[in-house]
Amino acid sequence: MYKAKSVLIVKKLALTLMLCFVPLAFLTVVTFASAQEEAPAATYVEKETCAECHEDVAKALAETAHGQKGFEMRSDKGCQTCHGPGSIHVESNDPKDIRSFKKMTAAESSDACLSCHENAKRTLWKGSVHQQRDLACTTCHSVHNAKSEKWQLKTAKQEDTCSTCHLQVKAQLQRSSHHPIREGLISCADCHNAHGTNTPKLVKANSTNEQCYTCHMEKRGPFLWEHPPVRENCLNCHTPHGSSQPRLLVVRAPFLCQQCHAETQHPSTLYSGEFLPPSSATGAARLLAKACLDCHPMIHGTNHPAGVRLTR
Repeated sequence: MYKAKSVLIVKKLALTLMLCFVPLAFLTVVTFASAQEEAPAATYVEKETCAECHEDVAKALAETAHGQKGFEMRSDKGCQTCHGPGSIHVESNDPKDIRSFKKMTAAESSDACLSCHENAKRTLWKGSVHQQRDLACTTCHSVHNAKSEKWQLKTAKQEDTCSTCHLQVKAQLQRSSHHPIREGLISCADCHNAHGTNTPKLVKANSTNEQCYTCHMEKRGPFLWEHPPVRENCLNCHTPHGSSQPRLLVVRAPFLCQQCHAETQHPSTLYSGEFLPPSSATGAARLLAKACLDCHPMIHGTNHPAGVRLTR
């Protein structure tokens, strides 16, 4: 009997304590939520305020496109256009209270830039090769400390920025035959749009040939007699960045031509020091003064009525 009464007393005591602490816990949650709701939101401050602490950054920024008067026509908030309202950061002087691009993901960083720059050449950024590989605008560009004369790149020359990732292309440009990129006559952007295209390899034109024709217009045609692999793709015979062969050829003639044209039963196979049947022709028949271009110089095409074999 006494045991049953003891159990009943303990149960009543537990119920009483529960009824006391539940309102207290609820009150604590409500108070915490109210404190969060009442926390003041950051507001914009005068754009000159940032320069009071970040004088060096503001001075460097003034030399860039973002620091010019043309930018002020789009935004009068200065640094806060990208970094967000700065009132709380000004009061606390804590880096955690301001939007920092160093702590953003690549997607978040690029979205901030694309809020103004999502047009023209940047239209196809989303889904592009560089975007899929988790690169951000800040991977190549520096808003505060740009080194280039234009595009606010992190390096003085555009090819140096590209070659930080494309090391194979950098090596190809050192070969004897190369496009004059390292001489500064053209740049990577003349052929490629790093921000995205609908074509492979980020080529700016609709095709490789169309891109090549922007400089090599004499090869465009149409010709009366055309060379099919030339019309198909310039890269069948040429490599764009650099080659150890003349004229950016993938291999030297006649081996280049013989990738499609068999050398047997051709007059050039008869000359290997003496007249021999084609079946016994030696390597000298294909190498010594027997280049295909000696007889077929119009390799890209010709309009001569008698040039069916690209001989004139």
